Amino acid sequence: MATKQSTKDRIKAQALNLFSTNGFAGGSVRDISKRAGVRESALYNYFSSKEAILVELINDAKENSIGSALLTEDLLDDLKTPKIFINNFVNILFKHWNQENQKKYLRLILIEQFRNKNKVNISVNILIEDITNIWAMIFSQMQNFKFIKTLDSKTLAEEFVNPLFMLRLQYLTSDNVDWKRLQAKSNTHIDYFWNLIKR
Repeated sequence: MATKQSTKDRIKAQALNLFSTNGFAGGSVRDISKRAGVRESALYNYFSSKEAILVELINDAKENSIGSALLTEDLLDDLKTPKIFINNFVNILFKHWNQENQKKYLRLILIEQFRNKNKVNISVNILIEDITNIWAMIFSQMQNFKFIKTLDSKTLAEEFVNPLFMLRLQYLTSDNVDWKRLQAKSNTHIDYFWNLIKR
């Protein structure tokens, strides 16, 4: 049974819809409250300002960027076969990035990182840092098991993740994803990278 969306969540969802389409400047508190089905005065019970909504959306984007929650027990079992693990985790990552809210967060950040003059720190880096840290931990474990060469795990993670993020920008910003082409590009990157780092 679906749970009813709270008023605060409705406000955030409508603000995300508006900001990811028109940018922060392209929507007013009145627009957001109307779309969320609440009085403008009631919106201020949840957020002190339009900027406060933006701050919370950016925080949500950070928290939902990837997270270790995607590292399931089944996936971690594949760690003993590292190339299979890498392939499977990248596929999970692309599916996560293809979710509608993930696309909206990405669009919002891409729009606002150059426009935002407020004190809100908005940069595409917030979407990359979490996943880079997770991959650094993974590569460190692979080194411990002697699956890969001994190299700086943070550098390995950055070199691996940045091309994946570019594939995200290329293929996962529209509604019609060319999964076949994305998969082919991803496999080429994984094969190339694996051949450089494997023992």
